Amino acid sequence: MKLTFLSSLRLVMFIMISYIYYSSVEAPTTAQITYVIIGVTGFILNHFLLVSAREHTYYPLPLALDFILITGFVVVYPASSLYLILFGVNAVTLFLFTEDRRVLWGFTIAFFIIWAGSMYYIFQTTGTFSLIENLINFSLIVFEAVVGRLIHKLLHARAKIETQYGELQETHTQLTSAHEQLHHYSKQVEELTLIRERNRISGEIHDTVGHKMTALLVQLQVAKELMDSRPETSKQKMELCEDLARETLQEIRLSVRTLKDHDQPQSFVTTVRKLLEDYQVMTGLASSFTVKGDVSSIPISVQLDLTRVIQESITNAVRHGGAMESSVVLEVSESMVEISIKDDGQGAAEINPGFGLKHMRDRIHEHGGTTVFENTKEGFIVKATVPLIEMKWQMGEHNGQNINRR
Repeated sequence: MKLTFLSSLRLVMFIMISYIYYSSVEAPTTAQITYVIIGVTGFILNHFLLVSAREHTYYPLPLALDFILITGFVVVYPASSLYLILFGVNAVTLFLFTEDRRVLWGFTIAFFIIWAGSMYYIFQTTGTFSLIENLINFSLIVFEAVVGRLIHKLLHARAKIETQYGELQETHTQLTSAHEQLHHYSKQVEELTLIRERNRISGEIHDTVGHKMTALLVQLQVAKELMDSRPETSKQKMELCEDLARETLQEIRLSVRTLKDHDQPQSFVTTVRKLLEDYQVMTGLASSFTVKGDVSSIPISVQLDLTRVIQESITNAVRHGGAMESSVVLEVSESMVEISIKDDGQGAAEINPGFGLKHMRDRIHEHGGTTVFENTKEGFIVKATVPLIEMKWQMGEHNGQNINRR
């Protein structure tokens, strides 16, 4: 229900009751007819004044003018108590529009004063007084005031709901936009991570394969020189060249497989299983893979580096330890991911980290993690731990700390 409709209904009530005042007398006097015209005209003008003043501070003025016009009907028509109905209509308007308690109390006190004066004036003029009629009309005024206040609260509640709904829609729009941006940024980060990993693999191919190809050429040249003078030594060199060529071919295949997997993204578990299966086909290394926890909570960048750590570990197991079996155990908790790669190969008495082990350590360290290399009677163990909530680096005993959260 709109306030404009209520205001128009209020005006109709004033005009109808004014007409009832006019028709309630068989032979109205000139003063009565004139005042009815004045009253109706005043109510109409007050209606437009009230509509324009509703949003401003001078809205009590038209209500006060209505009070004066209603009181005039008491003077002109003392035999009727219809003025209380007019006060009731005005009460609806007062309690519908007014927020200020001082205005409400002011008009309430003014009403009781006017009501008391009107009853005294009517009794003095007509010599009659109807308590029941006055109480019934007063109860109607109270009812209309309550209705006005309830409509007021209803309209304000509706306006508040519409405002909150608008804010909710705006917030939803912002959240949707933020989600789309976050998804876009996530895609960009993933693409950049894959590009970085691709570049890193390219660098490893250059460093490892390039080094072995250089060694292969040198050994081939030596074997060629010794072919006539020392055929046995030349034969040994050729066998060494064959081993170098086979190892180089394996590394090229694994690197190409990794690059191909990056172009066709798949789950981390699937990638590791495929890696172990391919290595089993190429080298005969039997492997087991155990996963504990939710792998999806591991960031893409960490997944890529863990894959390379597994690849480097099993490559070293076959190349340097002569391993026949290996086991990979991955444990994921809310705060960290731990991986352990164990093989049954022959380890060295002393661990001197070469290019592969140092590279593994650097990969894990980039994520704030740690690596441990162990030699046991059963074989060689690589353990890596990466925090999923907090990354911490400490340089020196008393130096500052750099803590990043993701």
